[in-house]
Amino acid sequence: MGISTSSIHYPRDSEDGFEALRILQKKLPAELALQILDCAQYWVLSQVSMERAISYQEHDCRDRAPYLVSDPIQGGRSPVREIRIDIWSHDQGWSSYTEDHGTYRNSWTWFEMGIIRAPGTEGVSEDFNIRLATNMHASRVTQNHQKVYRADDDLPWMRSLQAGDRISIIPRALYPGWQNFVEKAFIEIYTDPLG
Repeated sequence: MGISTSSIHYPRDSEDGFEALRILQKKLPAELALQILDCAQYWVLSQVSMERAISYQEHDCRDRAPYLVSDPIQGGRSPVREIRIDIWSHDQGWSSYTEDHGTYRNSWTWFEMGIIRAPGTEGVSEDFNIRLATNMHASRVTQNHQKVYRADDDLPWMRSLQAGDRISIIPRALYPGWQNFVEKAFIEIYTDPLG
C-alpha cells in the first residue's frame, strides 16, 4: 500500500526547516540532523499549473513566449533540490513523412525550459538550451511528458539556479504546417529550506 500524497508534509518556508532541525538537534549532532532532513526530502514545494489548450505554430514561437512560468525560487544560494515538469501535448497529427510516423524522428514540435533571472542579477548563459520534450511525429494522441531534474544530476544550469529565478515551459514549432498543441502543464520546484 502506497503513501497517500495528502499525508506528505512539506515545510512552508525556511522557518519550518529550522524548527525541524532544532528538534532533531536535541538528540542528534547537527551534521546527522541535516543529513536526515535531506534524505527525507524535507523540502519546500512550490507548484504552478495551467490547463488551457493552446496551439502554437512557427510564427507563435519566434519570441519564445512561455506557456507556463513558475513562481520565483525561494531560499539561499543554490537552493534547488529537484524540479519536476509535466506537459500534456501532441502535434498536428499528420505529415508527409510516413516512415517517421509514431517515432520522434524529424518531429518539429517540442518544448524548451527557460530560466528567467530576477531583475538586477546576472543573466543565464545562452549555452543552456534545455530541451524538455519532443512530441511524437504525426500523432493526435495526447502524451504526458515527464521530466525530473535533481541537484545531484550534475547539470551546469541546475547548479546556476538561485533564489529569485523562475522556470518556464516554452512551446516550440518549426516549419509551415507543424503545430504544437499544448493541453496542460505543471511545474514543481523543491528547495532546501535550510539552503
